[in-house]
Amino acid sequence: MITYREANAFDLPVFVSLDKELFPYSPWSASQYKEEFSSPTRHFVVALDQAENIVGYAGVFAPGEAEADVLTVGVVPSHRGKGIAKALMALITDWANTQGSTAMMLEVKTDNTDAIGLYESLGYSKLNVRKDYFGAGLDAQVMRLELS
Repeated sequence: MITYREANAFDLPVFVSLDKELFPYSPWSASQYKEEFSSPTRHFVVALDQAENIVGYAGVFAPGEAEADVLTVGVVPSHRGKGIAKALMALITDWANTQGSTAMMLEVKTDNTDAIGLYESLGYSKLNVRKDYFGAGLDAQVMRLELS
């Protein structure tokens, strides 16, 4: 069984460790996460397995009555395909909605077809491609979801 909760400062080392594993081309540092966690316009959630280990996480920047930006979404490989990313996206989207966000924006590697498929299933539209967004030769698909 997977449970979900708001992330807290004690989760920072796990976020940094998982980022290195899941996003080796552009992991966030501890100081980057610490800065993001300290802002009231950012919200992070985690997915926990039965042993209370973090197996997924997501974060959003929602500055109010404007577009929100999905900051990160990650699920450990052993737990993919179980609906965890979808649930995490629902949690951060709901939070952004409560902040008055008008839309959700995100960037995903163009070769991450599983994630792009998930985002499309959630109603996201492809907007454009940003060349070298994640590093040399690592392009990003920009996607958007209108919120009501």
